[in-house]
Amino acid sequence: MVELRVLGAVEVVAGGIRLDIGHARQRDVLAALLLDVGRAVPVDRLIDRVWGERPPRQPKNSLYAYVSRLRALLSTLDGVTIERERDGYLLVADPLVVDVHRFESLLRRARATADDHAALALYDEALALWRGTPLSDLDSPWVDGVRSELERKHEEAVLDRDDLRLRTGAHAAVLDRPVDDALGGERAAAQRIEALFLDGRPADALREYERVRARLADELGADPGPRLRDLHGRILTGGGTGPEPRQLPAAAPSFSGRTAELAALDRMLARDGAVAVISGAGGLGKTWLAVRWATDHASRFPDGQLYVDLRGFDPAHEPVPAEHAVRGFLGALGVAPASIPPEPDGQAALYRSLTAGRRLLVVLDNARDTRHVMPLLPGGPSCSVLVTSCHELGGLLTTHGASALPLRTLDEDQARELLAHKLGAARLAGEPEAAQEILDQCGGLALALAIVAARVAAEPRRRLAELAAELRESRLDALDTGELAASLRAVFDASYRSLSPAAASAFRLLGLVPTEDIGRAAATALLGDARAVRVLCAAHLLEEHQPGRFRMHDLVKLYAAELVATTDDATTRLAASTRLFDHYLCSASAATDRFSPHEPYLRPAVAGPRPSFASDEAARAWLDAERATMLALATSVPEALAGHVVHLSAMLWRYLHIGAHHYEALALHTTALALTRPGTRERGFADQAVGMTLIFLGRFDTAAEHLAQALSLALRQRNDLLECITRSGIATIEDIRGHRPAAREQLHLALAAARRTGHALLEGIALCNIGEHHRWCGDHPKAVEYLRQSGRIAEDLGSAGLGGPVLAALGSAYAGLGRPGEADDHFRRALEFARAGGNTNLEVTALNELAATKSGAEAFSLYEKALALARRSGHLRERALAQHGLGVAHRAAGNHAEATSHLEAALAAYTELRAPEAEEIRGLLGGRVEPSRAGRSGDGLTSG
Repeated sequence: MVELRVLGAVEVVAGGIRLDIGHARQRDVLAALLLDVGRAVPVDRLIDRVWGERPPRQPKNSLYAYVSRLRALLSTLDGVTIERERDGYLLVADPLVVDVHRFESLLRRARATADDHAALALYDEALALWRGTPLSDLDSPWVDGVRSELERKHEEAVLDRDDLRLRTGAHAAVLDRPVDDALGGERAAAQRIEALFLDGRPADALREYERVRARLADELGADPGPRLRDLHGRILTGGGTGPEPRQLPAAAPSFSGRTAELAALDRMLARDGAVAVISGAGGLGKTWLAVRWATDHASRFPDGQLYVDLRGFDPAHEPVPAEHAVRGFLGALGVAPASIPPEPDGQAALYRSLTAGRRLLVVLDNARDTRHVMPLLPGGPSCSVLVTSCHELGGLLTTHGASALPLRTLDEDQARELLAHKLGAARLAGEPEAAQEILDQCGGLALALAIVAARVAAEPRRRLAELAAELRESRLDALDTGELAASLRAVFDASYRSLSPAAASAFRLLGLVPTEDIGRAAATALLGDARAVRVLCAAHLLEEHQPGRFRMHDLVKLYAAELVATTDDATTRLAASTRLFDHYLCSASAATDRFSPHEPYLRPAVAGPRPSFASDEAARAWLDAERATMLALATSVPEALAGHVVHLSAMLWRYLHIGAHHYEALALHTTALALTRPGTRERGFADQAVGMTLIFLGRFDTAAEHLAQALSLALRQRNDLLECITRSGIATIEDIRGHRPAAREQLHLALAAARRTGHALLEGIALCNIGEHHRWCGDHPKAVEYLRQSGRIAEDLGSAGLGGPVLAALGSAYAGLGRPGEADDHFRRALEFARAGGNTNLEVTALNELAATKSGAEAFSLYEKALALARRSGHLRERALAQHGLGVAHRAAGNHAEATSHLEAALAAYTELRAPEAEEIRGLLGGRVEPSRAGRSGDGLTSG
């Protein structure tokens, strides 16, 4: 049997006899080839290994001589040769006859087997190959490096074997090994301490632990690592791994929905050591979700589950200090009270030690903030943590890589499922309208639904309709059970009380916002603090539901409104509302300057910083997004802000007009009118704005009264601007009712007033209106003459707001002149202008006009689009025209029922408007006349 050795002196043994392998340099060559057995070693590398930086004068000749003598020596052995290969030498032999390769092979086999006893035998066999210091008879830089690596592997194998000895009960063999603090480090120390403990010598084990701890502190300035700390905890608890805690509370029997959220937790907690945070506003069901997931996955955590309600946002109790929770966990893990360290840091360290090697789930419910959680995070990589909080715990997400699951309200299907689970589907089906209202009033808040269900259970004979009415009257009162733990107001209060004074003030002030959401800039203006928005979002009292837009749950909003009304005085509330209104006036001024740049004379000047809008589209988008809030604010603010309301009415007049927001415009302008003083310029423009809006809604008599008052004031004050736009409105009413001479007189007086103002756009609008009038009268050449004059002004100014209506009017005039190609081109260009500029009034007009030139399916499609727009905006005249056209089209197609339905609707509208078309409709319905689409009216004052 042949043995080739390097784990000691370099030796070749054959049949138990050591062969003479020559002097040190020759042994160096053999060692270099043995360590790379089966692989060619280049000549240059051999020279470097043997001589290092001091080779002989002709190293290759010397190397060849050594190899030649070694080849001759080894030729007497079976299966061992040295061969020349390319530029190097190759020692051919079975690697297992070389002790170092056999050693490594045995280690691989030991580490791959699951049988501890078999692995231990393999380790013993591998370590038995060592005969002292590797390559002990050689000395070179290369040898020193090889020797150091081999000794590291030897030390690692010794430590691995001792771990196996401890697992298999052979701890005495560990104790028999000499103690050398320089070898094995903390791992060897931990093995010896554990061996002492297993040998029934806990006091010796603790003394050894203290000796090692002191040495680490003195030499390295470090604390013991996880294994030593865990071992220390095991010794303190009296042995073993301690009890397996099962602290999860019972899962709610009525838990339903949240399927997607449960699946998200599966992904977040799929690996050991993961941390997941369920965050959201109070009452969403965070605890239900956490306990349900933990219960369903308890088998994944064989060492148990720890649970604590930290009461961070508990309406009835103060938060549980983290050190109290740690002591509770230590007790659950089997630590005797006398063995718990007195200091919180020591307790936390022991807790981490006890959990370092276990597979535990730690559920930290209702945590107040990141600092509340940090001392309760377990040690080691094998425990998972599930945290719930009303706060997003951004610090935990940042520093510990925690996964975030922000919890939202239940959707309607989930909310209905939860309520049906509690009350029974039959109960909901018996009062479907009341059930739907209850769902709407609860807003997907799990706690609100649970409170409703509890109230029904307590009074089973009570009808759902009664409870729905109570919710409608006062939701927060109806959702108050009288018990702090089950009262929605109390739950909100717990989150509110956790805020800093500045954040609490901001939360209250958001109760002044009259609509469901608010933009970032507006919120900053209201609160006077940009950071407050972020703080409230982190506390889940505010949500960024769209980029840059924020909202509260409507029940939270009610709570905030209660607080601001009772906590903040009138002066504070007025100051906040003023800041918000100032922001809207400044921003609306900048937006409307982009939206209708040629009409600054219609808008009052405002003081304060104005934002810049990158484009007309951005300005219109801002107006669309903020319209509801601005209008709601204007109709709800105290009288002290009357001037703001009047300014906003004038500021938004054109935007609301061309966007066909007629109902909203009427509410705003009527509010502004009530806040103006008789005889003032503001009263005149407010009367004009109300009157013009009423024209679109078909309320001509009331519109005429307001316009007459506005005109009277304009003439008294010689206000040419007010006179011009008021006469245009009066002319519109006269024209729609067929009073052509009266309409023409008003239009020419409006043109004269426009020219006196010096505003070219105003003149262009007046010319366009006169052209429309002549078209209605059937004088199409005259109409074209005026419209072209208006068009030139629009072109000179670059005004799409005037150019679009001129195109639509020219289309109708060309249709009347029998030039359908030009008419069609103008209509389609007008539609492009309308849609690009958000001009709904122009769009519905152009659709109706274009439809009047078409027949068949195309006419149907155009009229139906016009009818939908007119209905949405409340534009009575355009609705009548669309239904008139649809009636005629259906009649031509033989659809008599549909024709009658549309014509009767058109007749009702024409009658209300007192328009001459009513007589034609009566004739159509009576079969006395053939249909025609005689001249139709426009909208008076064209958009600019």
